[in-house]
Amino acid sequence: MTKYRMETRVFLLAIIVIFINVLILHKTFSGLERENMIDPGGTNHGHSVNFHSMDKYSIFESRLRKLTEVSIDRSVHLEHLYPLSRDSATLGCQDIVRMTNYRFLATGWTKAVYSASYKNKTYAVKTVFPQGRDISSCSEEGYLYDKCFYKAAKKLIKEISLLQKLSHPNIIQVFGFCITSDNLFDVSMVTELGDPVELIRLLQMSWEDRLKVAYDITKLLYFMSHNQFGTISINDFRRQQFVRVNGQIKLSDVDDIGFGDPICQTDDDCAVNFPNVNFSLRISCQNLKCVGHNEKKNIFNAGRHFTTFLLPHGVPIGLQPIVDRVVHGFSNVTMNTKQLLHLMDKIVLMYGSGSYLNRTGTHIKVLYNKIPYQDLPGIYDYPCRLSLTGSGCTVSVFDLQEAEALCNADEQCLAFVFSNKQSWTGRTLIHMKSGIGNMNPNRNTNLYVKPTS
Repeated sequence: MTKYRMETRVFLLAIIVIFINVLILHKTFSGLERENMIDPGGTNHGHSVNFHSMDKYSIFESRLRKLTEVSIDRSVHLEHLYPLSRDSATLGCQDIVRMTNYRFLATGWTKAVYSASYKNKTYAVKTVFPQGRDISSCSEEGYLYDKCFYKAAKKLIKEISLLQKLSHPNIIQVFGFCITSDNLFDVSMVTELGDPVELIRLLQMSWEDRLKVAYDITKLLYFMSHNQFGTISINDFRRQQFVRVNGQIKLSDVDDIGFGDPICQTDDDCAVNFPNVNFSLRISCQNLKCVGHNEKKNIFNAGRHFTTFLLPHGVPIGLQPIVDRVVHGFSNVTMNTKQLLHLMDKIVLMYGSGSYLNRTGTHIKVLYNKIPYQDLPGIYDYPCRLSLTGSGCTVSVFDLQEAEALCNADEQCLAFVFSNKQSWTGRTLIHMKSGIGNMNPNRNTNLYVKPTS
């Protein structure tokens, strides 16, 4: 009887211990799940979140505070997979935690993106998105949540490493990162903050601004085909992968880039089909490589998403023939990136130098009345198709003669302010006006008034 009681007590004690451990595990993993729930702020991938059940940023901010509680040295076994340069990183964990004015921007399959302020500058902060497609699909396959989060963290670390190595003016710059471990890995990356590249906004730009976008894209494609890592393909080539930083377009997402042309046995292995546009490329197999595959694929995609609709609309007549050659080269992949960049360089040079005007003979100058050192700031402005700004009619000209010609061709223009400022091509900025009066002195401008007869 005594033996039976002893076994019963042991059994009950074991049950109690198991029950306590289950409670502890449940509490631990529930805490981890709550800790890593970053509010997506809306997504295109069908995730649903009850915004009323949680503060939009409190959980995210608590995770940022955790970054300073763990030594960076504990994350070495994760970071060594993709070597990172701390020398080029000016911002670290402590800086990220001190950032303020966090504002949600967007989410993707792996990342959540926020804007944040630090020392009078605004940055983009990218973190793992716990409710993203990467983690949810991994969990649906039966893997533990922490393993799925770890895989997503590795993907973000890989992106930090790639962005550090792919240094180019048209690729987003990384300013810093933070990697720590506390049950799960926390990874944050700080980059330049850019504006999204939207189709409607692109079409509303002046031709000169659209030329800048097309020129930036061409320079990026040339780099992708001529760098120390070999040919690089942008596999997920969409406008959403780019941002504009101070007017310069930059590739901001390198999750899906590929290195090296595909391996092949025959030419048939190298065929590239674009079913959405009924277009295909035939590429030759040389030395077991589809030579030029990545370059040609990038060119066609860049033309489809950027150059073929940016350059033709509003192009100056004198540049029409060479622009047509560039558009054909992109849309039909009849040129390589070196040839396309050469033509784009020529377009920019011709536009900046005024040689596209094809002037012949003696010019009979219209006698505009010059009023030195005067300006009409904020008055008599009107919108025009060529404007470089959202308000008013600010255009670039090669010289005074072109400014007069533009004003003569516009019935609404009665005067223009000739400034000392220049556009990115080196052309002078003028402000076309619909009236005259209430002039203000300005040592950096001259006012030219259209003759009345």
